[in-house]
Amino acid sequence: MKRSGILVSVMLFFLPLLSLSQPGSSCSSPIPITMDAVCRNYTLSSVTGGNLACTPSGTTPVTYFSIVANSSAQNMMLRITGPNTQAVEVVFYDGTSCTGGNLESASSICFYDGEGIWAPAEDFVITPNKTYILRIKTAITGSIQICGQYYTPPNNNCLGATQIGTGLTIDNNAAHKPANGITPLSVCATALENSAFYVYTVDISGPTSLSIESMKCDNNYESDLLKLGFQVGFFTGNCSSLTYVNCYAGVTSGQLNVGVLPIGSQVFVVFDGILGSNCEYSIRAINAVILAATLKYFTAWKLPEGNLLKWVTVKEHDNAFFEVERSVDGASYIAIHRVTGQINSDVETSYQYMDPSPPARCFYRLKMIGNDGKKTYSNIIRVERQAKINSKITFNNIVKDQVVLQTSDLKQDKLLIQIVDGAGREVYHQDTRINSRNSLININTSNISRGLYYLILSGVDYKEAFPFIKS
Repeated sequence: MKRSGILVSVMLFFLPLLSLSQPGSSCSSPIPITMDAVCRNYTLSSVTGGNLACTPSGTTPVTYFSIVANSSAQNMMLRITGPNTQAVEVVFYDGTSCTGGNLESASSICFYDGEGIWAPAEDFVITPNKTYILRIKTAITGSIQICGQYYTPPNNNCLGATQIGTGLTIDNNAAHKPANGITPLSVCATALENSAFYVYTVDISGPTSLSIESMKCDNNYESDLLKLGFQVGFFTGNCSSLTYVNCYAGVTSGQLNVGVLPIGSQVFVVFDGILGSNCEYSIRAINAVILAATLKYFTAWKLPEGNLLKWVTVKEHDNAFFEVERSVDGASYIAIHRVTGQINSDVETSYQYMDPSPPARCFYRLKMIGNDGKKTYSNIIRVERQAKINSKITFNNIVKDQVVLQTSDLKQDKLLIQIVDGAGREVYHQDTRINSRNSLININTSNISRGLYYLILSGVDYKEAFPFIKS
């Protein structure tokens, strides 16, 4: 009995130490979040604390997590689901010190229904490879599901607008930045903070509208509905000359009237969160052309022999063909090539076309034409080739563990370096600043398998690809 009593005493003595050493129980022992877009369940800490950003709800479990920015400082996005749909507070610290001076209140958020999407505030500057801390307060203990990923929204500007049609498109604006080229007033806003662009084509002359469904918004302004919600602007024309139609501001799902428009009109939709609200929603257009093809991406590579255009569809329905269109001014387009589409496909399909004689500066888009003759358009991409005339890039095109890249008079302050394999999969990604007219850049290729690859260099008005062999 005495031995048993001693054992109990020892166990009781160490209980506080065990609690303190629990992962996530303090800022100095955070639980790392894997940023690979996979959803994982994490065990919550038993340590408790009060609210720092949201409406006070007493002392409840607090767990610390860490996230590490990647080398290109892409935006970071987390989909969070707390236990039992009870309130969750997410507080963000700029660095690994959880002091008041590091607390980023604009990047903190309140999920009163226990779930939502977190991303840093639109004006927060991410530092490459830096570690950040998240303090997550939940109503009860148990586990929390977090899906973390690095994410650059493709539809953060007009040229990258996501095509929508009569089918539902599920999206969010959590990781977006403010829109350029439009005024806040045209979106019924006092300021633009996290803007997403969409576009559709009117099917028949007459009234058209946008249906917003399953709307859910969160921010850090507690439960004040006047500071929570979305604002939407509608425009016609093209990205170089948008014409305002009307706008709305709201909190819940609904059908928004765009107006009476002629057949074939392109309607551009700009969606923004009130005071930076992170919103999840499903949208569809009423009186819109059914999309013959749903694109995953459409991009261009600048090669010595011409501009290589590549696109991938995730779904095709009665898609007769694609027309590749080119423009020198971004307004007037001509068809330069036609590619046969798929009648019915629910799997990814890859396409490409080499433009052998492109102008020095041009724009491309895809016209997708269904069997019924109706057409929709892709996002627009711009390719500048004149930068190549006054620049020089040299490196050995057979490499082992390292690519040594010499640039001369590239006239770019910042360069995105990518390496992709023959199937178009990215195997290397890095943002590099160029500090002089002549720069030497070392690229580690030791972890890349043998084979043929493309080195892709991208700047503000520059993009070029170079083939090489990893031996």
